[in-house]
Amino acid sequence: MNNSLGFPGIFRGVLDVRASTITDEMVIAAADELAKTAEDKGMSEDHLIPTMDEWEVYPREAAAVGLKAIEQGIAKIRASKEELLGRASAVIKRARDQAKVLMDSGIIAQPPEEGENEK
Repeated sequence: MNNSLGFPGIFRGVLDVRASTITDEMVIAAADELAKTAEDKGMSEDHLIPTMDEWEVYPREAAAVGLKAIEQGIAKIRASKEELLGRASAVIKRARDQAKVLMDSGIIAQPPEEGENEK
């Protein structure tokens, strides 16, 4: 597994509550949520962790990280799990939609298909 499944959600969670630092406990909360997402989606021999295309993992991680920061007293903004999940989902969906428009219009390149060599 690489960092692309962890860092987007971790940073979103930190930003959403304006946390003053990133703690080990916040990163563990993100990892726990990543595992819960995999369980919720149904794990199999071919599908152990979510893929980067399963974008719902990022808001879930963000909410978990934000809640942990609030619990640890290092967040400047307090919010409920539902508020954090809604905020992160909206921001991430908007960014994904904007990237799709840019890719569809040819302004930025489409990512290579799985197994396709990058040029």
